[in-house]
Amino acid sequence: MEKEKDDAPAATQTVPVTEGAEAFVELLTANDVKYIFHNPGTDNMPVLEAVYRLKSRGRPTPELVLCLHESLAMSAAHGYFMLTEKPQVVMVHVDGGTQQVGAALHNAQRGMAGMLFCAGRTPWTFEGEKRGGTDILIQFRQEQMDQAGIVRGFVKWDYELRCNDNIHNVIQRAFQIANTEPHGPVYLILPRELLMEEMKSVKLLPREKYGPPVGPAADVSAISQAARLLVDAQNPLAITHYLGRHHQTVAPLVELAETLGMRVVSQGMRMNFPTNHPLFAGESAEPFLKDADVILIIDKQVPYVPANFQPSPQTKIIYIDIDPVKTSYPSWNFPADIRIQADSGLAVPALGRAVRELLTPTNEKYCRERSQRHQEEHQAKRAEWKASARAKAKQRPISAEWLAYCVAQAIDDHDIVVNEVLSNRTDVAHHLQRTQPGTLFRAGGSGLGWGLGFALGAKLAAPEKTVVCLTTDGSFIFGQPIPALWAANNHNAPFLTVIFNNQEYNAVKRAMIRAYGEESCTAKVGNWQGVEFAPPDFAQIARACSVWGELVEDPEALPDAIAQGLERVRGGQSALLDVRMEKP
Repeated sequence: MEKEKDDAPAATQTVPVTEGAEAFVELLTANDVKYIFHNPGTDNMPVLEAVYRLKSRGRPTPELVLCLHESLAMSAAHGYFMLTEKPQVVMVHVDGGTQQVGAALHNAQRGMAGMLFCAGRTPWTFEGEKRGGTDILIQFRQEQMDQAGIVRGFVKWDYELRCNDNIHNVIQRAFQIANTEPHGPVYLILPRELLMEEMKSVKLLPREKYGPPVGPAADVSAISQAARLLVDAQNPLAITHYLGRHHQTVAPLVELAETLGMRVVSQGMRMNFPTNHPLFAGESAEPFLKDADVILIIDKQVPYVPANFQPSPQTKIIYIDIDPVKTSYPSWNFPADIRIQADSGLAVPALGRAVRELLTPTNEKYCRERSQRHQEEHQAKRAEWKASARAKAKQRPISAEWLAYCVAQAIDDHDIVVNEVLSNRTDVAHHLQRTQPGTLFRAGGSGLGWGLGFALGAKLAAPEKTVVCLTTDGSFIFGQPIPALWAANNHNAPFLTVIFNNQEYNAVKRAMIRAYGEESCTAKVGNWQGVEFAPPDFAQIARACSVWGELVEDPEALPDAIAQGLERVRGGQSALLDVRMEKP
């Protein structure tokens, strides 16, 4: 019987192109790239020309998203990947553009965001030997001994294209590595001579034959041992950070927690566990470490800070992670009784099944009683936090608790929240109810200023969703606000920005107090000149970028201001609220 056409094996295609840049763009399209987040230069301009040439011939191409700063391009690609798990392209200008990406690349690395990070290379030739060779003086200055060395410590793979004969293999390799867990950025240098080199055709390899491997399943024996520890535990605790990257794994974690009556700490890089669930224990594991007799750590970068809090030496620790020894962290050494390298999407359901097989009626009774105790504690805490926030509804300056409460009351369950709040992260965690997978994100790294670009990428990835970026005054400035707001307006990707504006770098201020105490010279004289700043009127900056902007200082006006901002965004216009609030 003849095979249906849809069942035919994938085959290599050959498509006509006129030069290397067209081949590059065709390969991006073949790898499901929807957007090229770029900051243009004289080196990568052939790619822009190739996009328009291919469009003129009726060929599908990625859309060009002009980013007026390189770090914005990287953060936008990061945001897009976090929602879709589809690597996009960041394209910048030679060595300088590579450096301008800055801390956004650190965030992509630690946040495990797959992307193809491309930079042009200043031309090799300068006497007219080749098309695309050096034709302006500055190009001599842009050549470095090792351009990829700028980023080698932050990427999974780097390569400089050496010829167009194997460009199809190089690009396919780049996407395969970026797409393999743990995901991350890869770096590709594109010489201008090769982008402008004449070609007749390019091969498009079948993507499905060069894809990433399936994640590893957990060892059956190790899962059985872990299940026995959890079933026998008197006070088990689960801690996770990015399990929610697999949306389908949230429900099995909830089921496992309910089966055991186990608290779950979710530290917010993703929506890992419903925050309204009675077993949700917040974002900090520190209050629970000493009393837990078994700790289940799943997909966590750093489980705790040993200098501050540690589990009891008698505590049994189970560690499940796609990378359970964190090979890219030079200083990382945490004990575990059972360490399992596995895809949590496979390991958590397997662990749940193993636990249920071991439960006896006596175990089940004890788990129900434990769950009831945790539920009562959870409800009491929630009531306490709500009462505290409402008590500050008229406080001036505006309380961080009241602001977080008002935001939480205004947004919907399916709205996407990009959370870059630092000093007041506890207030946000207490009030922000996230119950749906894929609705809460943090960068995963420590570079500030990612929130605006991330929100831009998130909106492009999910145009039907409302995107809300919670940030701070310092992070807003770091986030290249004019390029970010301009891009959101220019590319029809509106989102709401809410600035928790305390007029200072509070994280630095608190670090000084921790290190030197309240008796420090700075604290005594009250001169925080190095960390305090009276910021500009951010609402006016927003208006200059065709964004609806409001300065909010009246706590009673806050609910209406948030509602207006959301209405603007849902109507197609970006909005910004500069909320002047108390200093912590």
